[in-house]
Amino acid sequence: MSERGDSEQHDRLPTSSAPAGIGGAVLTPAPTALPSVIARVIAFSAIVVSAVCGGLVGYAISALECSRGCVGPSLAGAAIGALAAAAGVAAIAALVLRSMSEWADQASVTRRRRDRRRRRSPAASSGDDRAARQ
Repeated sequence: MSERGDSEQHDRLPTSSAPAGIGGAVLTPAPTALPSVIARVIAFSAIVVSAVCGGLVGYAISALECSRGCVGPSLAGAAIGALAAAAGVAAIAALVLRSMSEWADQASVTRRRRDRRRRRSPAASSGDDRAARQ
C-alpha cells in the first residue's frame, strides 16, 4: 500500500518547473516598482563613499581643534561626520530611487495608452503620429 500511495503522490506533483497556481494555471510574477539592481548598487555605493568622506572631514575638523593629540574627540568627530554625511546622501538617494520608479511607471502607462490607441485604429493613429512628429 505504501508503494502505491507514493506513486499516486508522485503522479499528482506538477512536472513543470514553472510555479502552478489555482487550477494548474502558470503564475507570472507581478510587476514591481523597485528600481533596477544597478541603480540600487550605485545608491548604496554613494552612501558608503559619502560616509567615508564625512568621516575624514569630521576627523580633520576635530583634529584641528585639539592641540595635544586627542584621539577620542577626533574619532567622535569622524563618527559624527560619517553619520551626518551618510544620512544626507541616503535621503537624497531614496528620493532619487523613488522618482526613478515613478518615472518608469508613468512611462509604462504612457506606452500602454499609446499601444491601446494603435490597436483600436491603426490607420488613424499612424496619421496622428506623423502629424505629432512635425
